[in-house]
Amino acid sequence: MKQKKQAGAAGQPAGRMPVIATVTANPAVDYTVTVTEAIAINAVNRTDDELITAGGKGINVSLVLQQLGIPTTVYGYLAGATGSMIAERLQRTQIPTDWIYVPNQMTRINLKIRQESGITELNGRGVSVSQNETDQLVQKLRKYGENDFIVFAGTIPASAPADCYASMMDALADTGVRFAVDTTGEPLRLAIEKKPFVIKPNLPELCDLLGVEIDTWWDALPCGKQLVDMGAENVLLSLGAEGALLFTAEHRVWHLSAPHGTVKNAVGSGDAMLGGFLSACASGQPLTEALRRGIAAGSATAFSEWIAHRSQIDALLAQLPQPTELL
Repeated sequence: MKQKKQAGAAGQPAGRMPVIATVTANPAVDYTVTVTEAIAINAVNRTDDELITAGGKGINVSLVLQQLGIPTTVYGYLAGATGSMIAERLQRTQIPTDWIYVPNQMTRINLKIRQESGITELNGRGVSVSQNETDQLVQKLRKYGENDFIVFAGTIPASAPADCYASMMDALADTGVRFAVDTTGEPLRLAIEKKPFVIKPNLPELCDLLGVEIDTWWDALPCGKQLVDMGAENVLLSLGAEGALLFTAEHRVWHLSAPHGTVKNAVGSGDAMLGGFLSACASGQPLTEALRRGIAAGSATAFSEWIAHRSQIDALLAQLPQPTELL
């Protein structure tokens, strides 16, 4: 294993700073509780700590982009009192939003139980969205062009077909915008066919998508290359505590280990990684620098109670070496 020359730049056209629009098609109120005692069945259990946040992968990406000074706008579907809660919490951040409100339903609540042994998640299905509401979202996104990115992140709405993201990418293909996709299963496979700029699976999602079993990240090397062959321009493969792999359209592969630290809350760290990665791409930085920023943002968030601040991300970034190219 040895290093070669640095990977090429992310390809930012000249002109204004790109805007990165994030689409959270199935947002949630995330209710995270900490439980120190073993959970007893058929009994009353008490929490030791609670955290209520506006949840959704695209929302998290935008929160990181805001910290890193990249213009971003949040899109998605909201419904009912829980949807109003998300809108109000995003309003506090001063990140621009452009929601589509779905009548007679309720934005889901996701329960995350944090114990010493790990985090257990119980996620709701979410609202049902009509074709008219999908068309409204596509129309809103047509304002973006060649200098911009659109991120499709998280699960699709409960009633949506598997090609939900893929069909929106088709509808927006003539704008020249670049797509980032972070979802799972069949929606991810269909989106890959539309040749997104980057996808960001983790190892379990990679195994599920390709129907394989992987014991170590080294075993994932041919799988990442397969995703590039399927259509993804770049594949940012999250490895948790072992960092990430970056597979590029030139069939080059880069690895960077995560820095050491105490994990306080891993929820949102993968979203933060994608946000850090895209922040570098929007700034015209090389893909290797995008990988470094992704690792810094993801790790800083894992070491925090929630999405990391700019100072935390910058402190880790200063410690990171250059990625290693794998041959």
